[in-house]
Amino acid sequence: MKKGMVVRSEITELRRVLYDNFIEDNPTNNDKSVHDNQFDYVQNGITVCCKTQLAKGLHIAEVNLDTCCSLTNTWSTEKPHVRFFFYLKGNSHVNNGAGNESYSHRIGMLQRNFLDTQGGGGEIVIEKNDQVHYIIIKMTYSFYLELLKDEEWIENDPFHQYILRGRPENRPNETLFMDLGILKILQEIMNNESVVHHRYHYLKLKLKELLFVIYQKTNTGEVVPEKGSNSNNRLEEIRSYLVQNLENPPSSADLAKRFMLNERKLKADFQKKFGKTIYGLVIQMRMEKAIQLLYENLNVNEIACILGYSSVPHFIKVFRTYYGDTPKQFMLDIHNKSTTIPQSKLLCNHIQ
Repeated sequence: MKKGMVVRSEITELRRVLYDNFIEDNPTNNDKSVHDNQFDYVQNGITVCCKTQLAKGLHIAEVNLDTCCSLTNTWSTEKPHVRFFFYLKGNSHVNNGAGNESYSHRIGMLQRNFLDTQGGGGEIVIEKNDQVHYIIIKMTYSFYLELLKDEEWIENDPFHQYILRGRPENRPNETLFMDLGILKILQEIMNNESVVHHRYHYLKLKLKELLFVIYQKTNTGEVVPEKGSNSNNRLEEIRSYLVQNLENPPSSADLAKRFMLNERKLKADFQKKFGKTIYGLVIQMRMEKAIQLLYENLNVNEIACILGYSSVPHFIKVFRTYYGDTPKQFMLDIHNKSTTIPQSKLLCNHIQ
């Protein structure tokens, strides 16, 4: 009998299975293929799209859901597995999740866990008129060990050491929040259609990069993972919320209202922790993303639209203030001189 895990997800009220897959647990063999599946449902004011990528020891799913009525998304996974969950949009609620915990999802949250059949199930309750977007990555125990067997940087990581013991405790999730770097890697994992050859190796490299970035966040003193899903790390959550809303960033008053904080204290605490005002950090993240998009060969009009600038000249003006050049001049300089950002172009990163 083949070793592996069964992963299943269903929308109960629709009686529709998003996926029901057996993931063979043998990452050391010669089968390096990656298989894509897609489930689409559009009917009666409900739209569901689920894209999955399957490989030996690996299951990746991205779900987008828009509903006019309440729905329940159940899931289950058999056998020991390592799970990473990324919540990008929505206001859904989890019942009987890992550690028998019930909690509300929050935009930008990143959860990780080591689970077996007992802890690998639950249900997401999606309220009427909600729009939900999440990505979930599940690795078999053997795949995870093979992926990181030669990576010295993770040896002393507490979460990694917990997995190495090989005994899932089905404890509540560890909760962190995404930043722009994590979001970029996720996009590269999900949008890899252009990788025609060696896609399996590409995914493994990107997963290593993702785990390395998470390791850097949690082992340099910058972030302490919360035990359980009801994180109290409000400032990290707010920064992650800003990352998800760069095209229409909320004001400090809006943030204070959403997170039930005093606006003046929020602004002071935010600047103390991140070294920038809320507005300054939004500008920084927008400009960092602008560089990413320039390297992806998007034009200035497209980038301005993606970043939420209603005026292309305004975007160019902000870019020039931040980097010292227009976007066109910036890329010409990069192509002519170097593939790295010259120090002279960082002269305006002091924007507060």
